[in-house]
Amino acid sequence: MAILAIDQGASKTSVLVASLDGRILGEGKSEGACYFTVGLERAKSAIMTAAFQALAQAGLTINDISIVIGGLAGANWPDEIEMLQNEMKSLFKLEKAWVWNDSVIALRAGTDSDCGIVLCCGSGMNCAVVIGGKLHAVYNNYIDSVDQGGEGFGHRVLKAVFQSHIKIKGPTSLTKRVMEFFGYDDMDAMLLAYQRGHLTRRLKDISVLLFDEAKHNDREALEIIYSYGKSISRYVTSAIKRYDIDTKKCEVILSGGLFKIDNPLLAETVCSHIHRVYSDVKIKQAKYEPVVGAVLMGLDMIEAKDGKAHELCKEEAEKWGLTRFGRG
Repeated sequence: MAILAIDQGASKTSVLVASLDGRILGEGKSEGACYFTVGLERAKSAIMTAAFQALAQAGLTINDISIVIGGLAGANWPDEIEMLQNEMKSLFKLEKAWVWNDSVIALRAGTDSDCGIVLCCGSGMNCAVVIGGKLHAVYNNYIDSVDQGGEGFGHRVLKAVFQSHIKIKGPTSLTKRVMEFFGYDDMDAMLLAYQRGHLTRRLKDISVLLFDEAKHNDREALEIIYSYGKSISRYVTSAIKRYDIDTKKCEVILSGGLFKIDNPLLAETVCSHIHRVYSDVKIKQAKYEPVVGAVLMGLDMIEAKDGKAHELCKEEAEKWGLTRFGRG
């Protein structure tokens, strides 16, 4: 029998199949598909495409799966989680299927601690809080739109470009890059398209050119990254205050694609602003990809976190290249 682990976000769907002793047997990938955005059927199709790839590589069938752990984007509220959990039970024809928000498996991929907070920044952004081994909060819809990962960066960049155009802000190399990106040569036309929801490319993809201009030390690009990092640090400091967390026992985990970009400013800003409030809290990048966290959560149901299966799973994750910063 085996564990089937799912990580589904807006950018990609990843599936691992692992034995109950922690050995990774197969991996599958397909398109990103948050059910709330693209619809439930498309999201399920993406999961099954990746699942069949992983099962084929493992030489197994659905009948060999005994536990399903899913970290799914859009699993934000109890009714959504219950619905998605029932869908997973139906898809894989078993009762032992559990669904969490995808930020929760990202947290598990970053720490074995029973007390942790994760900032997961990719296409969107989320923050999950675990205390005493129990999930206390996933911030979900409480996240400001301008803090929503790549999407939030898109809003921030466009605001800066528009304000530069009317001289509220100084000149920025982002102006030329953004207008070329969206195919406009007239600022008024781009502003109206943005406000009316008529832009033909995804806002979240602006983050690539933002970090590119930051490499060239564009002042506004650097300021946007800094202000974003400062803003999202509040979700951590407020959670510590809200739940009266013992910072000496808590780990803050950074995960998601935006924290993997080859530019230290975002992570350094987040760390410095958290440490300005709570200087003794430990902050670290998640070592493993979130889907590994889903496998570990499955193993948590079988043995203690320091058990042999957990140890083997982590060794296997490195062999399979499932660490966030490459092999080793």
